[in-house]
Amino acid sequence: MKPFSILMIRLLGLYLFLTTLFAVLPALLGPNVGEFWSAELLPVLVATVGVPMVGGIVLWCFAGRLAERLHGAGGVDDKASGRIADDDLVRAGTFLIGVYLVVRHLGMLVGAYSTSGVVAYDALVVVVAGLCMMLGGGAITALYRRVKYLGVGR
Repeated sequence: MKPFSILMIRLLGLYLFLTTLFAVLPALLGPNVGEFWSAELLPVLVATVGVPMVGGIVLWCFAGRLAERLHGAGGVDDKASGRIADDDLVRAGTFLIGVYLVVRHLGMLVGAYSTSGVVAYDALVVVVAGLCMMLGGGAITALYRRVKYLGVGR
């Protein structure tokens, strides 16, 4: 499961980096590049472009450590049957969704606060939910087990 998680964390990092780069590339290559780097837009640019791009690079570089922390030092699957435990898959998926939400909406939160001084509560709620998903994988896995075996009489 650990190699799968490393691959998915790296893909998430690459996705965050490239989508942010391709979103800002037309503005960087356009005719009015000078006003793009103005003092008013620089904090917004750093928050909404820099945070996801740096987050993507960090995810790519530390994918092995994150996967080891997520699955433990062993991380050995049942190789005889070739099956991956569904609890591990839920834990990895929840962690990746949480990382995506935090990295994507943290830039929005910082950008809104740095430009207008107002807290964007919608982005704040998403960042908190993402942090809970990243740090509370065990609780979501336990909830998954309860729903999975609901009505089975286990």
